Amino acid sequence: MKHVLSISAAMLIAMSMTACGSNDDNSDAAASDTAQTNTASQNSETGGGDMSGGESMDTQSSENMSGDSSASGGEDAMAADEDMPKAAVAVLHGTQGNDDVMATIRFTSQDDGLAYTTQASGLAPGKHGYHIHLYGDCSAADGTSAGTHFNLEGSSENPPADIDRITGDLGDLDVGEDGTASAKGMIAGAKLTGPKAIIGRGIIIHEKPNDPSQPPIGAAGSRQACGVIGIAKPQGGSGDSSGRSGGAM
Repeated sequence: MKHVLSISAAMLIAMSMTACGSNDDNSDAAASDTAQTNTASQNSETGGGDMSGGESMDTQSSENMSGDSSASGGEDAMAADEDMPKAAVAVLHGTQGNDDVMATIRFTSQDDGLAYTTQASGLAPGKHGYHIHLYGDCSAADGTSAGTHFNLEGSSENPPADIDRITGDLGDLDVGEDGTASAKGMIAGAKLTGPKAIIGRGIIIHEKPNDPSQPPIGAAGSRQACGVIGIAKPQGGSGDSSGRSGGAM
């Protein structure tokens, strides 16, 4: 009997130890599950924070791009405004044998055409016709490379046979005894830009006055000065307050 009891006692002790071990394993598993849950929760919170930060960065980036786009648009508009011709100028020099002749002609846009002012010197006293010519080319010694008179309406090289005016006419310069002349006028319908733009054309001062009975050329004689019309800085602009020329540093 004592032997049987000893065996039974030993079995009870073994079963108790097994139960304790099982409980410890369950406890460890539970602890592991809890740790995994906590870690997942932390990762989720951390991930959420990262996503929120990413969204914030994306929003900020979008705002920066929008700001850059707006700034670029403003710069483009400013550049476009600067590039749009608002005035023009032609500086004329004497052709061969007329070395003392000089003139400056300025054009400004008006609602009904172009207003112009002329300052000339070195010409013989009397009247001299002057006109816009087809080409802005003064390379020929006698100015003939500027081509024929510029016709603001229709063909310059093949004007209508019944034309009753001198094409490209700026009028006559009335030169005084000192060789200088000042004039101003208006060219109706003329434009700085467009299909019939004057920018890039030539201007010729002739030897004699226009003969209205001889359109379209005006029979004004030889070409005594030639210049090319270019884009000019508008006079009276904010940039003129320094009193320096546009090319001065």
